[in-house]
Amino acid sequence: MRVVISRRAEDDLAQIYSWLATHRDPVSAERFRVQAEQALTQLGQHPDLGPHPGWATRHKGLRFWVISRSSYLIYYESREDVVSIERVLDGRRDVRRVIELRIEDPPDTPD
Repeated sequence: MRVVISRRAEDDLAQIYSWLATHRDPVSAERFRVQAEQALTQLGQHPDLGPHPGWATRHKGLRFWVISRSSYLIYYESREDVVSIERVLDGRRDVRRVIELRIEDPPDTPD
């Protein structure tokens, strides 16, 4: 299946990469990029791989998948021949609030 990344998810990925490069090191940022790409490839091959969130959601087909060796989650929906990547968020955040209520927390600093 084709993987389509929303503008918000692209922004999420860029912000995570930038934060890691600045606050950790470039190697960590690059490792995250590779792991994120691998996770996106997996979702394109197996769109029903991730579970549904454990909370009620207005997005009936919403699923999530963990990026290996990180606390970051890819939130996505599978539609016919497309996997639509909606957000990439730190799982330690109140992701329900961000996705359902569209309330972005102040920029936090991942550990």
